[in-house]
Amino acid sequence: MKNKLLILPAILMTVLFSAFSVMGQEGRKITAVVNKAEWCPVCQANGGKIMTEVIPVFNQSNVHFVMNDLSNDATKADSKMMLEKAKVYAAVKKTTATGLILLVDESTGKLVGKISVAESTEKLIEMIKKVSMQTSM
Repeated sequence: MKNKLLILPAILMTVLFSAFSVMGQEGRKITAVVNKAEWCPVCQANGGKIMTEVIPVFNQSNVHFVMNDLSNDATKADSKMMLEKAKVYAAVKKTTATGLILLVDESTGKLVGKISVAESTEKLIEMIKKVSMQTSM
C-alpha cells in the first residue's frame, strides 16, 4: 500500500518536470531587426551572408527577421511601418547605426541583444540562438 502511495507523487513529479523542460526548450520569441543601408560598406560586404547563411537557419523557429533600411527618408518611413507592425519600433528607434542586428524580445518589447553583421556567420548564429533560447525576463 505504501509503495502505491509513493508511485503517484513520483509520476506527478515526472509529468511536471517534463512539462517544464519542454517549456524551457521553446525559449522566447525574438524579432531580429537588421539595420542596413545602401551606402553602408559593412552592410554591402555582409548583406549577402545574412540573407543566405544566417536567416535560413532560423526558418521554422521562434526568430523572425525584419529589415530596417536606413538608406534615405523614404526607406526609413517604409521600415518604420514594418517595425511598428512587428511591435519593435520603440525598442530599436534610437539605434540608428547600420550594420547591426538588434534582437528584441517579442513578449516584452525590449532590446535584449545586438551584434555586428561583420561577425562570422557562426558567431551570428550562435548569438541569435543563445538569446532566443533564454526564457523571457
